Amino acid sequence: MPTVKLLGAILAFLIVCALLLAVPLSRKQAAPDCTNRVVMIKGRHGEPIECVCVGGTLSTCFSPGP
Repeated sequence: MPTVKLLGAILAFLIVCALLLAVPLSRKQAAPDCTNRVVMIKGRHGEPIECVCVGGTLSTCFSPGP
C-alpha cells in the first residue's frame, strides 16, 4: 500500500511541476512575422528593437541605430 501512496505523490508532484513550467511559456511574446529581411518589434519595456530574419526565421535582434 505505501507504494501506491508514493506513486500518487510522485504523480502529483510531476503535475504541479508541469503546470508551473507552463505558466511562463503561455506569457511568451509571439514571434514577429519574418516575411521581410529586417523587422522592427517592441522590446520588453516598449523600446524599438531591430531584428534580422534569415530564411523566414528570426536570427538576431539589436537596438536600432546608425
